[in-house]
Amino acid sequence: MKRLFYNLSLRGKLTFITTLTCCLMLLLTLVVVIAMQRVSLRNELLQDGQMLARNISDNCVAALSHHDPQAAALVLEPLTATHRVIGARLFDQKQTVVAQYDRHREEDPEIDEPTVEPSLPRGYDFFQNYLDILQPVVSDGQVLGQLLLRVDMAQINDVLTRYLWVGGIVFIVYSCLAFLMASGLQRLVSNPINALLVSMQTISREKDYTLRVEKNSHDELGRLFDGFNAMLAEIEVRDQELRESEANLKYLVNHDSLTKVANRSLFHDRLDHALARAKRIKSRLAILFIDLDRFKNINDSLGHDIGDLVLCVVADRLGRLVRDADTLARNGGDEFVIILDQVKKTNDVSRYVQKLSRELAKTIEVSGQNLHVSASIGVSLYPENGEEAGTLMKAADVAMYKSKNNGGDSYQFYSAEMNVDSRESLLLEHQLRDALEQKQMLLYYHPQYELKSGQLVGFEALIRWNHPELGLVSPLDFIPMAEESGLIVPIGEWVLYTACKQMKAIQDKWKLPLTMAVNLSPRQFLHPSLVQTVAEVLYRTKLKPCFLELEITESMVMGDIDQSISKMNEFEKMGVSLAIDDFGTGYSSLEYLKKFPITKLKIDQSFVRELGRDDNDSAIVNSVIALGKGLNLRVIAEGIETVEQLDLLRQEGCDEGQGYLFSKPLPVNALSALLDSVLINNPEGLTQMGQKS
Repeated sequence: MKRLFYNLSLRGKLTFITTLTCCLMLLLTLVVVIAMQRVSLRNELLQDGQMLARNISDNCVAALSHHDPQAAALVLEPLTATHRVIGARLFDQKQTVVAQYDRHREEDPEIDEPTVEPSLPRGYDFFQNYLDILQPVVSDGQVLGQLLLRVDMAQINDVLTRYLWVGGIVFIVYSCLAFLMASGLQRLVSNPINALLVSMQTISREKDYTLRVEKNSHDELGRLFDGFNAMLAEIEVRDQELRESEANLKYLVNHDSLTKVANRSLFHDRLDHALARAKRIKSRLAILFIDLDRFKNINDSLGHDIGDLVLCVVADRLGRLVRDADTLARNGGDEFVIILDQVKKTNDVSRYVQKLSRELAKTIEVSGQNLHVSASIGVSLYPENGEEAGTLMKAADVAMYKSKNNGGDSYQFYSAEMNVDSRESLLLEHQLRDALEQKQMLLYYHPQYELKSGQLVGFEALIRWNHPELGLVSPLDFIPMAEESGLIVPIGEWVLYTACKQMKAIQDKWKLPLTMAVNLSPRQFLHPSLVQTVAEVLYRTKLKPCFLELEITESMVMGDIDQSISKMNEFEKMGVSLAIDDFGTGYSSLEYLKKFPITKLKIDQSFVRELGRDDNDSAIVNSVIALGKGLNLRVIAEGIETVEQLDLLRQEGCDEGQGYLFSKPLPVNALSALLDSVLINNPEGLTQMGQKS
């Protein structure tokens, strides 16, 4: 019954409770009324019977005094006129029946049984169908005998039975009316609540926080509706602010902060979609790689502020010539790229490029000075020059350099003859395969500092290739090659082992609680044995996991979110910390960022470079720092080169930083002097290391 009640709807519960309460009240009232009527009828019958018994007992005094049964019988004879009396017995002092009266001997044989010893302590007693009254016969204070009078209760019982029938009918009718009334009254409560529930479900389903619940009363439900509407209003404001913030952040992340055109991240995303569409509908597209000629001279002679204004004018001119279906993006520095979608003829591309060149050749007036800008443009075509985004971009880049080598202010379509340089790259790739075995790889260590105290907190391991003929080769020249060929996996394992081994050696000698940051490549992060490899390296080098930090980018974890989070959780359980590198340049998703078990965000140097000179870059940096604080993450900025940048980062609460302002990346043989100075300035390093471990 209890479970059944709890399973009822609110409407059913209200109806049930109201109906039950009304019925119980009526039932109680009927019981009390009938009970009181029964008592009243019985008392009335008792009083009449006692009065009759006293009268008869007074008349029996003479008969008992002379022991005359005939006289006694004559005294009882008038009882025949009293329909209520169904029998009487007159006893003498010896309890012997002197006379008796029976109205219905056959119908009531029990009255024929003479009571040998009449005994009623109260002088009367009620039975189911009759009332017995025992009245003493007294003369001059002497008890001569007793009169037993039996009174019929059929009339009272009939009256009570009618009351019960009427009460039952009234109860049934009232119960039905109470149920109908309760069903109607409960709607005063349940209907507004149902309306509120429907509104909540609609708002939850449609995420429309502008909806409001209509208020129909000023009672507690009305106040509930007021509170709910007030909550909706607050949620609406916050939702709008969140949408605006996300839209603004998404815009800042996907667009160049200076020129407002698409950045590299958005460009590559658009290029992937354009290629997929071109493959599907079997159309052609072109990629234009645009590099401004001698733009460095403008920066060096007129300053970066003038150079930035020139870039904005160039971006505006290019934007006016780009169709809605095409994409213009800034590739960095003075480089722009354009995707021309659904190209029909190569001559159409040539005419378009010539139009771009003429537009760019127009005089640019900036700060009272007339400047002339030209561009070297390289063009690659899909599918002639490749079917993958990387291949087409490389082809357009090669064609652009060919144009620049021809003196600039021209354009070149990619051709097979330009593959000579590609052959050199292929030779470099073969040499890269032997570089590890021949111990040509080495690590440089870029110091990382806490901005507030200025103390050294760790290093970032940076790989270099000491080529026997070319000297030090930048990772920008061989890491993409290693990533594409798969060599990045063994190279990454070597970097991880060497960096951990070096950090262990540093701690054993200098006893400093420093952290070693190691970058993971996309292919390395996706490798199924990565977690096992890290665990084995830590075991072999005896470096505690808390002193190792793995840097990953946003884009490499967005392919398979669940698998990435699972792998990151394993590192967290191991004790290895994780940092998001180049934060803000990839696919930034706040929804997933809060799910990642990371400890640090790393602001990309492209945002730090223009800090203090570009409001948008400053806004992005401030947003990242605020986001890090909100998520309880440490924030590190890379590429700090000026005191102004350092001061601005400190003011905003950035935790750590690295850059040429502090130190350039150091070879291993240059670490001793740095670490000795740290130990002198930080003699309690041993204690801090013990606390961190």
